[in-house]
Amino acid sequence: MDGVTLGIIFGLIAMFGYGLSNSVTKVPVLKIGSMKTLFFRNVFSSIILFIMLLFYIPQTNFSGIYILYVFFLYVLGYISTIAFFKALGMGKLGIISPIANSSVIFTILLSVIFFKEVLSGSQIFSIIFIILGIILISINFNDLKNSHIFEISSGVPYALVTCLLWGIMFALIKTPVMIIGPVLTSFIIEFGILMCSGIHLKISKISFAVPDHKTLFYIFIVAFFGAVATLSFNMGVVVCSVSIVTVLSNSNPLVAALYGRFVYKEKLSLQQWIALLLILTGIICMSFF
Repeated sequence: MDGVTLGIIFGLIAMFGYGLSNSVTKVPVLKIGSMKTLFFRNVFSSIILFIMLLFYIPQTNFSGIYILYVFFLYVLGYISTIAFFKALGMGKLGIISPIANSSVIFTILLSVIFFKEVLSGSQIFSIIFIILGIILISINFNDLKNSHIFEISSGVPYALVTCLLWGIMFALIKTPVMIIGPVLTSFIIEFGILMCSGIHLKISKISFAVPDHKTLFYIFIVAFFGAVATLSFNMGVVVCSVSIVTVLSNSNPLVAALYGRFVYKEKLSLQQWIALLLILTGIICMSFF
């Protein structure tokens, strides 16, 4: 199996992992809030990845410089996550989500610049279809009316920060992944976010009280799929270009939309069905042509 095919498989696993994780996140967030959900999610994901790391120690290079490099990336990841939550709290989902998800564009540009990645015509065609689908599936054109998108109160500036930082983080992650390995990189990122979220809870004087068993179960599901997605993404960029793996993993709104349709019985608009078709077309073209 060649690297591109393997990268596509890992990218699709990451897509499903992130999609299912994001879909289930709604339950604990409504119960205990986003910050506590993030903290306990990363408690579980760090434990899961640490256990996996124990099996990969012989293949892991514990380079101090690159471990610090990953810590820098998780700081970017945490800042971008906080900016995203801030944007959602101030603006409308139909504007904030498509802006944040456009981070894949920055990732592709940076990957081409720094890693000299070359994409074939069919891959470029597939990526364009998928990006259009990602944006179209979440954008609400009605929200653009009287939204004051150029003002801080709209949340758009925070969404743009998220978009840029996510784009940088996912592009630069390839370097440490290639040096210290995908498992250690994944663990450091998840554990780093755990520490940042714990400090944030302490500063915000939010209780560390353990949620009830039902909520913990949902958080574990969120953490499990999130850990699988993070690890799959990092394994994907080892064997394939960042551009391909990123655009596939960022197609997770497709999974979230279908999850909402079949689990929560949410109705999809014609626009969303078209978006799903665009994403699926892009994935199929990338996989078989």
